[in-house]
Amino acid sequence: MSIIVFVSFINDKKIEMISYLRLYRISILHLDIKRQIKMFMNQIFICDSDAISAFGFFDINLNLVTTILVLLTSGIITLIQMKNHPMMEKFKNDTLSYILHKF
Repeated sequence: MSIIVFVSFINDKKIEMISYLRLYRISILHLDIKRQIKMFMNQIFICDSDAISAFGFFDINLNLVTTILVLLTSGIITLIQMKNHPMMEKFKNDTLSYILHKF
């Protein structure tokens, strides 16, 4: 979750920088500076904020990370809620007897 919060903070800062640059009077600047600002704004706009890089080896999609976290959380909560259910008790007893007889 901290990764998602950090990336959303980066996205907010990106939007803030673009807004500031759009409010500034670029027309009065030198031609080279205008070109650099336009290239910088294009690079920021193209940059994906829904993915993070694993040291440049591969990209991790944050939607996938969020989906996995939700799946794990809901699975653990379901197991906790069903811990006294007869089928779960039978599964637990069968697993324990298998482990005890195997080792």
